Amino acid sequence: MSGLGVLAFGGTTHVASAESSAVAEIWECMLAVSLNEGFVVTQDQCDELAGQVATWFQNLDTRINDTEYLDYVKWNEYALATGRQITDPTLVTFLTGTNGAVDGSNPVSTAMRISIDDSTRNPRHKGGWYPPRLGAPVQSNGRLSESVVTGMLDQAVLLINGINTYLASLAVNTHVGVWSRADKAVHVINRVRVGDVPDNVSRRRNHLLEHYLAFDL
Repeated sequence: MSGLGVLAFGGTTHVASAESSAVAEIWECMLAVSLNEGFVVTQDQCDELAGQVATWFQNLDTRINDTEYLDYVKWNEYALATGRQITDPTLVTFLTGTNGAVDGSNPVSTAMRISIDDSTRNPRHKGGWYPPRLGAPVQSNGRLSESVVTGMLDQAVLLINGINTYLASLAVNTHVGVWSRADKAVHVINRVRVGDVPDNVSRRRNHLLEHYLAFDL
């Protein structure tokens, strides 16, 4: 029986590119990993995974806004049967000065979905993540250029392949996948997709509280 690992990475959205500037929002993304039962990731291995995430995050072609900072990478293991965390404490690698590479003016909630699946139509085999604020300009037709999307796709593939290669060097049958609570399984993925229409990730607004102006009639 296999286990479930979760690689979580997150950070802060600043009002300017300087890390010392005020924080406007916070964000987090997660990837599921299928594990051999009993396989345990160490802090050194978590640090290695954090390095791979940081390399992807800071690449120009990933198109993450330079106001976005990657502050941490976490690793936990869960029981597939229950979905409950079984590792304690959580492994955490903290990072500083790790921000996106693109200067852009998109709203905080503007993001791109990186989708992963196993090439089937089964919704339980589909997953993905939303990198924080998009830095690439949106064209007048509401789409991103093909060259921008191609670069984002290439970097996402490099990230997943890098994680798979590293974990496979530690233990067999470890790979990035899609966790299905209903199936109590992590489904192996074989496809990465990035569309050309930006998303508005409204649920990411968990720190940016709205202030209202009002007029009583």
